[in-house]
Order: sequence, then C-alpha cells, then structure tokens
Amino acid sequence: MNLGCSASTYGKNCQFECHCLNGITCNNVNGQCPRGLCDPGWKSNTCSQSCSTGKFGNNCLQTCSNCLTDKCNPLNGICVPNGICESGWRGPGCNLTCGIGYYGINCSMVCSHCINETCDPLRGICKNVGSCNAGYQGLKCNEACTSPLFGNNCKQTCHCVNGTLCNNVNGVCELESCDRGFMGTSCVQSCSSGQFGYNCGEICTGCLDEDCEPISGNCTKNGCRNGYTGYRCHLRDTFPLKHDKGKSTIIGGIIGAILAVIAIILVGIFIYRKRTISPGKPIRSTQFSNDVKEMFNTGYSNETFETPQYAQVEKENQMSFKGLDDYREDSVELGNKSKINNMHANGTISDNLYRNTELEDTANVYSNTEANNAFSEYNIAVGNLPSIANIKRKNNAFKKEYSMLPKGSNFKHSEGEREENRQKNRFLTTFAYDHSRVTLEIYDNSTDYINANYIKNYSKDKAYIATQENVDTIVMVTKLMEGEKKKCEQYWPESTYKQLVIGKFTLKMLVEKENTVYTYRCIQLSCENTNRTVHHFHFTKWPDHDVPDKTDLINFYRKVKSTPTNLSGPMVVHCSAGIGRTGTFLALDALYEHGKTTGFVNIMEYTHMMRQDRMNMIQTVEQYATVYDVLVEAFTVPQYAIPRQDFLNMLDSRLIEREYQKLQDLKPVTEANKFQAGKRKENVPKNAVQNILPHDDYRPYLMSYGRSSNDYINAVKIPSFTEGSNIFVTQYPLLNTIGDFWSLVYDNNCRTIVILEEINEDVPVIPSDTDHKISNDNFIISRNSQNVSLQDGVKVSLRHKNKKEERPITVFVYNDWEDNNPIPNSTKTMVDFLEIVSRTTRADHESIVVICRDGCTRSGIFVTLKLVLEKMETDDEVDIFQVSRRIQTRRPQFLSIIEQYEFCYSAVKELLSRESVFQESSIGKQFLKRTAKDVLRNYHFGAHCLIQSYYSIP
Repeated sequence: MNLGCSASTYGKNCQFECHCLNGITCNNVNGQCPRGLCDPGWKSNTCSQSCSTGKFGNNCLQTCSNCLTDKCNPLNGICVPNGICESGWRGPGCNLTCGIGYYGINCSMVCSHCINETCDPLRGICKNVGSCNAGYQGLKCNEACTSPLFGNNCKQTCHCVNGTLCNNVNGVCELESCDRGFMGTSCVQSCSSGQFGYNCGEICTGCLDEDCEPISGNCTKNGCRNGYTGYRCHLRDTFPLKHDKGKSTIIGGIIGAILAVIAIILVGIFIYRKRTISPGKPIRSTQFSNDVKEMFNTGYSNETFETPQYAQVEKENQMSFKGLDDYREDSVELGNKSKINNMHANGTISDNLYRNTELEDTANVYSNTEANNAFSEYNIAVGNLPSIANIKRKNNAFKKEYSMLPKGSNFKHSEGEREENRQKNRFLTTFAYDHSRVTLEIYDNSTDYINANYIKNYSKDKAYIATQENVDTIVMVTKLMEGEKKKCEQYWPESTYKQLVIGKFTLKMLVEKENTVYTYRCIQLSCENTNRTVHHFHFTKWPDHDVPDKTDLINFYRKVKSTPTNLSGPMVVHCSAGIGRTGTFLALDALYEHGKTTGFVNIMEYTHMMRQDRMNMIQTVEQYATVYDVLVEAFTVPQYAIPRQDFLNMLDSRLIEREYQKLQDLKPVTEANKFQAGKRKENVPKNAVQNILPHDDYRPYLMSYGRSSNDYINAVKIPSFTEGSNIFVTQYPLLNTIGDFWSLVYDNNCRTIVILEEINEDVPVIPSDTDHKISNDNFIISRNSQNVSLQDGVKVSLRHKNKKEERPITVFVYNDWEDNNPIPNSTKTMVDFLEIVSRTTRADHESIVVICRDGCTRSGIFVTLKLVLEKMETDDEVDIFQVSRRIQTRRPQFLSIIEQYEFCYSAVKELLSRESVFQESSIGKQFLKRTAKDVLRNYHFGAHCLIQSYYSIP
C-alpha cells in the first residue's frame, strides 16, 4: 500500500505521476483516474502519457487545426511556434477563417484591389476572376495597369499628349492634355466631326461637309469647299473670280489703307515706349498658376527658350496681364513651336515683344490667357511623379530642362556692387537683386546691405531667407570647411552655454545635439533686453561637388518641418554661395507643400520663380535632378522610423509585412551595364556566384593588388553613420582572391573583420595558429592570439612587404548559423555578437570588412543591424526600413526574403528588451534618477530648447 502518496502520484515509492481531470486523486497503486478522465495534454488510463503530435485537450481527444507546422500546444491547442496558422486561418486555435479583405498565413495579408475586397483566403486570388478595382489586373488584382492602359481590368487605352503617362485608375493624363485626335478627361473619346488636333481643339475650316481627319486635320474624305485650298483646306484661294475683279480691287485698297494707318500708330507706340520703359525690373503678376505670386524674367542672357510673350501694361504703377491677347504685336504659337531669342541679359524688355498701354481693369486674368501655358507642359501630377522622374532620367531630360532656365544676372543689383558693400559678397559674381534683397537695420556706420534675398513660394512672396523681426528657424546646408576650402564662418558659440558677442547681439547656445545626418542647436539670441530662441538645423551630409543621399536629405527635411516654432516669420536657409544647395532645399519645401495642396508639382516653374528673386538658384543639373528625387521620396515613402522608447509597444507583424512589400516596390532596378567590372573575362573567376556582382559605382578599387591581379574585388562599399568610416561587404575569399581580400583591408585601413561563416581551413584567410603566417604578393599576415574568443576575437597583424608598419586587426567569427538557413539560429547570440563588434568599432571610428559566403545573404542582416544600432544610438529612433533601402541601393540582393527583414526587427526587440529590463532594475532606476537630476541642473534656464530637442527632434 502507498498510503502516503499525494493526489497526483502513485506506484512504488510514489514515483509515477498521474494527471487526472481537475486534480482528482488517482488510484495510488495503478494510477488509474476515475472514469479515465485526464487533464488537458494527457492520455492513457493513468493519464501519464502526453499528447502525441497534432493532438491536445482532455484525454488528447482534440486535433490541432490548421497549424502551419501541424503542431500545437497540448494543453490549449495554440499552434507552435508562435501561434502561426495555415493560410486562410487565424485566432489562437487557428479555427477562425480570414475576415473579409485578408488572406494568407495567419490572415496577415491584405487582399490587393479586388472588388468588395473579397479574395480567396488561401492564396489571395479574387473571388471572381477578373473582378478587380479600376486600375488593376491579375489573379490577385495586384498588378497596376501600365500606361497607356487603365480602368477596369486595364482594358481602356488613354491617348495622352506625346505618349505621356496617364493615371492607371481613371486614365487622366499627367499633363491634362490629349494627343491629336482625342479629347475628354481620359483622352479616350475621338474628335467629333469637324474637329481635330490636340484635345480636338482645332476646327476644320474649309473641308467639304466640315469633315476632316481627326489627327492631322487633312480633308482626305471629301476635299475642300469652294474658295479653300491646301491639305487641310485652311488657306483661302488667292485666284479671284473674273466678275469680282472690281470689288476685289476696292477691298484691297481699303485693306492697304488700314494697314498703313496701323503701321504709323505702331511706330508712335514704339518711340513712346523706348522713352518710358525703365530697364532691368521684372514684371510682377498678381497670380501665377494656382494663385501664385511670381516675377517673370525677361532677360534670358542670349539663350533661346520656349516661352510665351507677355505684355507690359501700366496704370498707376500697377502691373496687369488683362487683355493680353488684344495687345500682342506678333502672333506666337505657344509650347514647342514658340522660341524667343531677343531678351536682354540685363532684364530690359525686348521692344518687339512688349508695349505700354493703359487698361481700365487691372485685375489679373493671367490664367485665362495663353501665357499660362508657359510651364504647363512641365506640370506633373504627384501620383505620376515617380514614373515621370524615371523617364526623364533615362531620356536625359533633366539636362534639357535645366539648360532652358535663365542664367546669370538678369536684374539690377547695384547695391551689391557698391564699393562699401563688395566685401560683404563671398563670391564676386553672386549679388543680391535690388528688387528682392533683404534690407537691414543700419547701426554702427554699417550699410543696409546683406547678400540675401527674399524667395517666394506658392503662397507667400517672402517665404524664405530672412527678416529682422520673426525668424526662429535657420537651415544650414554646408559645413564650415569642405576639403581645404572654408565655406562659412562660424556664427554660433563654440560650445553649450558659452557666449558669443557680435555687435549688439549676444548669442548663447543652450542645446547642441549631433544626429547621424545633421546637428541641432538651440540658440538664445539677445539684443537690447529682448531674447529670442532660434532653432539651428545644420545638415552635415552634403558631399563636396556632389549631391546628398536622397533619404538623408528627406529625413533632415522632415525633422526641420516637424519642429514646432513660436514665430510666424520665414525660414532662413543658407549654404556657401546661397544659390545651389539652398535652392535645392527651398524647392523641396515649396514644391512639397504645394503638391500636398494641389496634387501637382512643377519643378521647372518653381526654379524659374526662384531665379527671379536670386540668380542661379539650383546651381547644377545634378541638383535639379535631386529635387525630383527627393520629391518622389517625400510623396511616396512614408516615415517608418519608430522612436526608440516606443519600439517595444509598436511591433506589428502586419505592419512589418506591408513595410517589406514597400521596400520591395522601391528596390532599385539597375541596368546591366552597371556591372561591367564583374563581368570582364579576367574577373569572372573571382566571383563566388555570378549573379551577385558589385555595382560599378559602389565597388572599391584596389590599389595594393599583387602582380597577378588587378583592381577588382567582388565587394561593395556602404557608408556608415559614423563620420569617416565605411562597411566593406565582400564574399568569403577564394583561393585566387586571398591577396585581393587583404589588399581591400590594407587600402582602406580597416582594423576589424567580421566573418559570418565557419572558417574554411582549405582557404587560409587567417593563420591557423601563432606559429604560422600567410604570405602573398604584397602582404604578410601573422596571428597574435591562439584561441578564438567571442569577447576578444582573433588578433592578427598585417604588414605590407615594402613597409615596416604592422597593423593590428581584430577578426570576429560568428558561428551560430546553420548552413542553408537564411537567418541566424538565435536573436540572442546575434545581438551579443553585434554589441561586441560595435564596442570595438565605436572606439576607433575606422572602417570594417564583413564577409559571408556570397557577400550578401548573411552580410545583409548583420550590416542592417549594425547601421540600425549606429543610427539608434545617435538619433534615438529605430529605422530598419530606411537602413534597408540604404544598403539595397549598393547591393539589391540584400534582405531578399521577408524572414530576414523580420529577423532584424526581432533582434532590435531583443536588444531593447535588455535595456528595458535594466531600466526596471534598482541599479537602472538609480542611474536614470541621477541622470535626470543632471539634466535639470544643466538645462534649467534652457527648458524651451530642452523640450524641443529631446521630444520634437529625435
């Protein structure tokens, strides 16, 4: 007898367990449960056997339903691992079908564009094949129509002017203009009888029965009516009938007399105008394309431009375009057929284009005249901006557009050329226009001149640059020094809480915070007992003689715009000359705000507008193209960055999946001719795989290669967020590329090597022990430490044979990664490894080399996490999306499957969870409390800036 056994044990010495339902006592001898009822997860007479795979519940009588792995928790039936259900199912027990509009594993995918959002819950195929919403096609309705196709199932065809794109949903043309022979909002309707040409805007004048060919207007069907000739029957027959001879003579005489009188009047107007027009002043309209105030430049500096003619009219010093067509001296066809050559470089209005006249009504009706077509062909719907920018880049259209803009000095700038003001100009050829210059308050015998102009946007005449009363935001887009050249004088204090006195102004820097692409400063400006807080945003990633990374610039722009300010004044933007980088940033801001309001942008138009206020705004064609790129980024790529402190509470598998899909949509498509080096005959044997090659623009060029090699290695260079350092990603060396590998390390002064594979003993990358060395054409590598330690790595020395210097290098090897597995075995070990490597590289700020078998699959995950960690430490935000885009630009094959992208999120979660545990510990709380006291003590009189910096500016 086992009288002493507890309710859940039985047998000799009570050594066996029973699991009777609800803890009921089993027979203490044989373990049988009353009525054979077991607790969930157990079965058999003694309830001592756990459920077999696929079973759960009381007595294991229930079957796991719809689990992806056919495994579930034996107690409650929840699928393992992580509750993942088969396609079409959801819920803890995977027993709920997908709701309307969802499909796939865990019902986590959204039906694309099926009518009524109904699709097959397994594969996402629309319930009724071919029942897609307008603008999409395919079994899943996830393929957007390709222009010129649009509408339901992409069966309609738009006919936009010159083959430009139309909206895939409604067919509206991007330029809102139809090709010859078509009309309507979608340009699908053929011209009515008697009409032809673009938008069917021309009338068949002399065709018999008024019926002409709708595209050309030729009267090919029935010929011309009496009295008309020509292909289009639009010319009057000049051979008069005999019986009309006398009448024709009389009419001819009358017409001749009228023409003579008109000629005399025109000569008089011409002479009067020559005496009254003051040169060099731009015509200012009161409306410009969506009620925009604009200055029209009339001096194009010996260039030929396609532009309309404008009439200059005066009434009590007010300008207007009323009645433009009535006063035009020459008939000009707008668009590509009109060219104006005779515009003076100094802004003087050409005599044969303008004349003075008085109008009773000075209200502007510019938008009702032909002049509003000046830039209409460059108007782009925001939705079409990505495809248009891509087409323009392929067709070299940016260069053509940029060449048409007015260059040099086009308006008076006499104040800047005065002797006492010349020293205020950084460049002797860049002056502030008189009509738009900022006028300073005069003190201490100074002048009112500064080389600065007000720049308009689409809603304000003085939207940017400077004003004396209300400025509280400064954007600086140059470094103080770039290379050997001084670009700007420092006009703020050296460090926090140091003062700088300039004349009657006292500046005190309350906050300075460095971010990955910019530095934020909060400055207190004092003058005569009046204090003002100024926010200074200093973009630090604009390379000299180049354009910045578009994601860096747009992220910086978003930080500037998201910072609340107290004053209503314009933003001050400056670089070195105040025209190139400044113009690029202003165009981004003005066009983005305008595009959000109207749905259209016109880069050509706004660049022209800026150049009416300041010469040469947007200085290069590369900067002009960058405006397109950053606008595409602003309109199409959401802000995916998550504040560091919110990350653990914002993880959502569906959001990650959508984010990854967006990443795939934006993945760069690179032309085949960008991989020429890797495809050369002599370099093919150097590639581990032939479909992962380095982009020619991003590959490092070897300099210390041996006699039997060249400058090629299958590697890409990825800029780090740490100033001056890079990450070189390369394949695991082959026997014939070991020398190239060490040349890469040596040439770029890399002091850390990360190997994400087991070390291959057949390919001696590093010596096997301290007694051996590796020698090739140029280098000798020796080993300084025997054992591989995760904490310390392997210490090796690298020496060039022609030099005495030995460079210490640390090699870290990560082994917790199974073959053929696209992700590491554990987020924990990867985070441990990442933190160790980061501590080493953070100390020396030097470049590192990352190796995996193909230079892609494993390296992509490590490099993403390395950069995410760098950015997070500086910016206090997690931005896996933008980091992934950054590296895919250099090697598109990085993060090629969603599981790798999800692993990055899981790894960051692991890292931040550790921080959270530390903060909740007693030591962590003491540390945070002490830190908070320090912050309050140091910033008590800069509280406003503190709030701005730590809450508004991550």
